[in-house]
Amino acid sequence: MKDWKRAKIFDFTGATDAGSTIKEFGESVTRTLREPSEEKLAIVLDTAYGLEGTAPVVVRDHINLSGFNPLIGPNHSIGERFPVVNDIYCADDSNGLTLKKVVAAGVKVGRSVDDSDLEFIRTLGAQCYCFNLVPTMLIAAHAGWKILAILGPAGTGWQKECLQKLGK
Repeated sequence: MKDWKRAKIFDFTGATDAGSTIKEFGESVTRTLREPSEEKLAIVLDTAYGLEGTAPVVVRDHINLSGFNPLIGPNHSIGERFPVVNDIYCADDSNGLTLKKVVAAGVKVGRSVDDSDLEFIRTLGAQCYCFNLVPTMLIAAHAGWKILAILGPAGTGWQKECLQKLGK
């Protein structure tokens, strides 16, 4: 069982004052994940779009539809050029969070997703889409981190509740 009390928080929703609240994936996320750390655990909070219902969910896997990979370019010495991303998500080790587990599609920041796009995303096996999780996960995998990714509808409330249940 992971000790989520010591995990680094990446809050892309802006709804908490815990950890790192950032608008979107960028260089600050990359720098943070590449810093030396004893506890390589991250909690990623992001907004889920196209999600049926209003309850937050835990990500068990993803589909990268963004056309973007933050590992392009010179390899950073923190890890392998092509990191293994299997089992990076800690959906089954979420310390009592009893949230539905989903596959999330990563979509390029700023992309407008219409109903036909959402239908396509669902035919691929994803239940929702988000903008910041997938590039964050790729850098985390490169640096040897594990992630508990929690997605929820726009708005506040679910983020703080989930963090409280994790002891944060």
